[in-house]
Amino acid sequence: MKFQLNTVARLGLFAALASTASAQSQVVGLDLLADEYFTSTTTSFVNDYNPIGQESRRIFGLDWTADGSTLYGIDRDSLEVVTIDPVTGASTATGVTAPSITTHTGLTAAPDGVTWYASSRDLVTGNTDLYRGDILTGVFTFVGVIDSTAIIDIAMNAQGELYGHSIGTDSLYSIDTTTGQGTLIGPTGFDANFAQGMDFDPATGDLIATIYIGSGAGVFCRIDLMTGAATPLEDTTPLFAEMEIAIRLDQSSSGIGSPYCMANVNSTGVPGVLSADGSTMVAMNDVTLNASMLPANAFGFFIVSSAQGFIQNPGGSFGNLCVIGGIGRYVGPGQIQTSGPSGSFSLMIDLTSIPQPTGSVPAAAGDTWNFQTWYRDSSPMGPGSNFTNGLEVVFN
Repeated sequence: MKFQLNTVARLGLFAALASTASAQSQVVGLDLLADEYFTSTTTSFVNDYNPIGQESRRIFGLDWTADGSTLYGIDRDSLEVVTIDPVTGASTATGVTAPSITTHTGLTAAPDGVTWYASSRDLVTGNTDLYRGDILTGVFTFVGVIDSTAIIDIAMNAQGELYGHSIGTDSLYSIDTTTGQGTLIGPTGFDANFAQGMDFDPATGDLIATIYIGSGAGVFCRIDLMTGAATPLEDTTPLFAEMEIAIRLDQSSSGIGSPYCMANVNSTGVPGVLSADGSTMVAMNDVTLNASMLPANAFGFFIVSSAQGFIQNPGGSFGNLCVIGGIGRYVGPGQIQTSGPSGSFSLMIDLTSIPQPTGSVPAAAGDTWNFQTWYRDSSPMGPGSNFTNGLEVVFN
């Protein structure tokens, strides 16, 4: 006997699952027109916009540490390194300065958790220079000239690729972190003026920018890394704000991955659910798989594959297998779980060692891995097994 949900119930539960598993990102920024910090989200930037505190300093570059724990900025006038409280908007001087960065325009953290990059405009030559350094000490060294134009902000992705936005040419540039040399990618399509904001969204890998045009007008947009073209996501003109921004995963909702392949119900009357918490950034190695809504005290383990598929009731199971090809099993020491009285279990996985039939392999940025939970179940016909939904996680 196979348990099934009716179509309406299956679609409703799947929609709820998808909404809770998808991760939005938190934006913290500084409006240089109102001199105040604000918070927002990447999913509803204008509606979620919330001023949180005043700022007397001129902070022309912001970024989070690689793990998203601390927000740093550099005062353009004093060259003080400051931290910013993302709840209150209070900035605190760290006691160090970055004297090499004479006219600060942009700041970004590398995914290694140690290295930082800053851009600075040489007011004599007009060039924008790249510096590499340590935000904790304020020591930055000259790397090279990015371009003879005004690179107003820089951002680095999880692969260590660096990009800059020029308000001189209204274009996106790729930047060589070894030489500092900038290479023109293409125009954004917007006439940007004054301070600008730009950062990578860790939930999607997209380059997001707040492009300020002038007289209060601007856009919240996504920039194409191949062409430089900016696609507007929201019109920020109602905010009348000139914004620097920094983006991290929403700390109040850290779910990652996208569910697929709806599960059959189990002996509790509902389907088992697989979700994940943590970060999709490979460098952070922070992913926890969570199986819930299982029968109490049921043994189970997680499985993983790079390929999705659908096999109905494999081996007489009450559920459906949603991964195919080379399927790895988390069955090493301490990895086989029991759901206990709560009907749930979790496992923090090691992204440097994803099990596969021929041996463990490391995850890499750009990889897509698909996870599922196999667990013991029962029916009026006797004991058996079942599966949760599948969960697709795209790493960056």
